Amino acid sequence: MIEVKEIDLLTATSYLKEKGFDDIKELNRLELELQHSVQLKNKDGSLIRGPIFYKFKIGTICWLGAFEGNKLVGIHWHSTNYHANDFTGEKKDIMDGNLYADSEEVAIELDNKFKELITDNFEVNYSYSFPEDQFNLEFRKKLGYSVWASTNTPKGNLYFIKRLPGFKVVSPEEEKAKKIAALKKQLEELNA
Repeated sequence: MIEVKEIDLLTATSYLKEKGFDDIKELNRLELELQHSVQLKNKDGSLIRGPIFYKFKIGTICWLGAFEGNKLVGIHWHSTNYHANDFTGEKKDIMDGNLYADSEEVAIELDNKFKELITDNFEVNYSYSFPEDQFNLEFRKKLGYSVWASTNTPKGNLYFIKRLPGFKVVSPEEEKAKKIAALKKQLEELNA
């Protein structure tokens, strides 16, 4: 049975080292993205510029660890900070990432605990999907994330992803049924 609980940074870095990751590189990758100035273009053509995620670098940071008995089998990072400029509101924006696990099952357990912690307490749950991540964009979509922007990097596409309150994870069967229904509708319109 997998138990997920809060851990400290030292425990998280020991997991990365044990699994053969360069702990400094892995931790710095997300931190660098939080500091960088970005330029994103909205669908309406307006531009957002600046270090828009910096607030998460100085936010409340938390690490979760997944354990099978005494063995650490996965880690997950998240940071919370105020939504927009509302420094008094209860709802926050959340950035999560650094999801590493021994298996998809463990990664899902970490995400389930994370969702349990944030339910009804957030406006937007932001994240990234780096090309070199252990769990790719398709896996993150299964967890309920959607892409809202992307950029090309030397290693491939970096996706900016998010979840909103009330998100519903769509199973592969449901997704297939929706596609079939849309195709049937198109076929009926062509025959009409």
